[in-house]
Amino acid sequence: MKSVNGQTLQMRFTQLAFGLCVIAFACIILSPNLANKIMNIAGLIAFFVAVFNLKNARENETFWLCLVLFVIGICDLIWYRLFKIDNSEAINSYRAYLEVGKICVSGAFLIYIFSLGEKFRLGNNKVHYLLVLILQVMMVAYAYYQKVYLGAARIEFSLAGGTSATGAAYTVVFLSCYMIMVLQHSTLRMKDLLILAHFFITFIIVVATETRAAIMVYPILFAGLLAIRCYRQRHIPWKGIGVLLFAVVVGAFMMKDSLMQRYHDLNSDMSAYEKNNTDTSVGARLAMWQTGLAAAKENYLWQSTDHRNAIIKDLVKKDPGLAGALPYIPGHLHNEVVEALSTKGPSGLLLYVLFVISLAWYALRKIKSFTLFAFLVAMMGFGLSGVMFYSKTTPTAWMLTLVMFIVFLTQNRHRDIVK
Repeated sequence: MKSVNGQTLQMRFTQLAFGLCVIAFACIILSPNLANKIMNIAGLIAFFVAVFNLKNARENETFWLCLVLFVIGICDLIWYRLFKIDNSEAINSYRAYLEVGKICVSGAFLIYIFSLGEKFRLGNNKVHYLLVLILQVMMVAYAYYQKVYLGAARIEFSLAGGTSATGAAYTVVFLSCYMIMVLQHSTLRMKDLLILAHFFITFIIVVATETRAAIMVYPILFAGLLAIRCYRQRHIPWKGIGVLLFAVVVGAFMMKDSLMQRYHDLNSDMSAYEKNNTDTSVGARLAMWQTGLAAAKENYLWQSTDHRNAIIKDLVKKDPGLAGALPYIPGHLHNEVVEALSTKGPSGLLLYVLFVISLAWYALRKIKSFTLFAFLVAMMGFGLSGVMFYSKTTPTAWMLTLVMFIVFLTQNRHRDIVK
């Protein structure tokens, strides 16, 4: 009887944690800070449930993914405790790793307990269909309000003053991967039309953020998913190809002035870089990567952001042409690999690689979901010019998306569908 009561209690706590994640996920567009707080509460509940389900942990399909996320989170928290300096000019960098550390630990426990799908039944597909509807309406309404009603130059959602339009674009792409996956499982006869309409609308929103990485990555991901579906079903999705091309043309038309300006800016930036001037958008990134890698050469274990920045400042004194990096070093260095090496050294890079491998293995070999793999590709693509394991808003968005991905796929794993 005690065992039955204990099992029931665990199930109730798991369902509570899932309910909190649903609420957090539903408000990620309106208030990522609130979503983060709710997710961390859910993660605390998940910790207590996980403690009672560790006996056969290695048999859990998400074990290695959860372990890697847990280690990344613990390392970030330890790094923060070891190196944080209250009066540092880079205090936001330390706080960013504190936040992402908590997110990774919470995410690890949530993914672990939610992947015990047969033990703890979590709602049904209707919950996910409702989430797709809510998120799509929120994205469209908020984007229309900012772009048309307020006349904003770039859509930022509720991220103004933080990661701004870039974070908004990343969030939209992450959510879109989940929404496409859920729509693929729909039994509606018009689901293909819904997917195409979703892609078209979402791509226009991404274009309105004017975030170059997202504008390039998102249609490539969708084209890849179309190609996979064509191969698996031996059918060419002409409607999908048509919508993809039409969306790209419309997006290019919407951004024609911005595209021309950015093209001229790129030429100007490259010309300035050749003259040893990195005080430009492109030049600053190249300078950050060059100085970040130089600062990582003797970082065999870990080093503080302040120590890294001191090395970079010395490099700039010797080569003033690298000065474009200086305004950005109190934060991150705009590249996942460079940032990891410059703070956590080889161990940081190793953990990032293990995360990619473990999630790719789960997506392609365990759950066999190409859409989840596309989500990972999006993270990697954005990591070329940004950092996914940093701060609060973007990690909260991709972690909640990953959690909801795994809940849905675990409960629909036996369905014969291209997912």
